[in-house]
Amino acid sequence: MTHAIGWLLVFGTLAAGASTAAAQSANRPTPPSGPVIHSAGAALTVEDPTFHVPAGHQFKTVFVIDVGGNDTTRANAKLSTMARFYNLHALNGYPASRLQLAAVVFGNGWQSLLTDAAFAARFGTAHNPSRALVQELLQQGAQLVLCGQTAGAAHIRRDELLPGVTVAISAMTALNVLQSQGYLLNPW
Repeated sequence: MTHAIGWLLVFGTLAAGASTAAAQSANRPTPPSGPVIHSAGAALTVEDPTFHVPAGHQFKTVFVIDVGGNDTTRANAKLSTMARFYNLHALNGYPASRLQLAAVVFGNGWQSLLTDAAFAARFGTAHNPSRALVQELLQQGAQLVLCGQTAGAAHIRRDELLPGVTVAISAMTALNVLQSQGYLLNPW
């Protein structure tokens, strides 16, 4: 019995600490998005970093987006990570010309690439919450490549995709080609 009370005290203390931390973080303002991508990707400037990027380093990064596309209220979080990649590097002095980003989209990520009309037809909502973000990423030169196997299985027509999205024969194919072109996989 005493042991059970001890565990209750431990869990109660942990829960109180977690709610205090959540309340403190809720009071901190979220930094605005930008300066490259404005619809998502809030980031911070880091003063005097101790890890140094070699002079002239080119960032060639590929992201795998396989979830989050069917959220009808928010932009895909993995696409937001791409936006943050642009923004955090710009805020810390790296020009967009040194950033080459690509995403291979499959699984449940494909819905993020739909036009508003196609998203509404499939999910019954007014618009695709990722549309503005996808358009900004494409405007920055990001490659967004949809897996053709996913597209076929989900019966996605090309006219349902936002302009600029490309379709590969498979996600595996696109990832292989992009990596052979020097794109490094960002694991999250």
